Amino acid sequence: MWNMDDMLAREALAGAEAFAEVVRKEFAGEAIDLKVACEHGDLPNVIERYKSDQEPPACVVMGTQGASGLQEVLFGSNTASVIKQGSFPVIAVPRDAIFSAPKRIMFAHDGGAVNETALLPLLQIARRFGSEVRIVRVVNEDSTTQANAHDADLEQLLHGLQHTSQFLSHEEVETGLSGLAAQASADMLVVLHRKRSIFQSLFKRSTAAALAMHTHLPLLALQHVEN
Repeated sequence: MWNMDDMLAREALAGAEAFAEVVRKEFAGEAIDLKVACEHGDLPNVIERYKSDQEPPACVVMGTQGASGLQEVLFGSNTASVIKQGSFPVIAVPRDAIFSAPKRIMFAHDGGAVNETALLPLLQIARRFGSEVRIVRVVNEDSTTQANAHDADLEQLLHGLQHTSQFLSHEEVETGLSGLAAQASADMLVVLHRKRSIFQSLFKRSTAAALAMHTHLPLLALQHVEN
């Protein structure tokens, strides 16, 4: 009798090793330390287990092909699931994306609390590449365009980085952000995903997860835990 689990695991590991070899050849001459692992389980839960490592991952990088129609309603996408259920920052890379140093980064901000821990990946990328950060404050009928203490906190965190601010009001936040990113020739879109209670999650859709399924730009989904 064949053990299907063992056979699938061997094939998955072989595929991962083959991909790692492609990466090594692509970056020949650079000091890249690649390790390959094959695990069984629900993807968000498998990734979350790495949180207990002595040196936890700084972020998760995932390719995404998007989801639409019935597929989106029933299944969403693996990337969206990792964003919604996980605690690591996630960089979602569309299959047709071509890497270039991000000259302009669009950061969608809802006006809520921010902290350096949550924003650290954005700050590190912007400093590394000298990127301009364009802050887009998303407003709706429940929010205001008036400045608040959180805006001051964000200004302090971005001190030393070239940045500008503007407002966005749109019935479909994902559509509005995608259109604005295209107009601004943004190279990366950044969204702060806020953890909510199960009750809240029933009534509020995750903009970060939705964008992960539809954006044509690399998307950095930051994680912020509500108090």
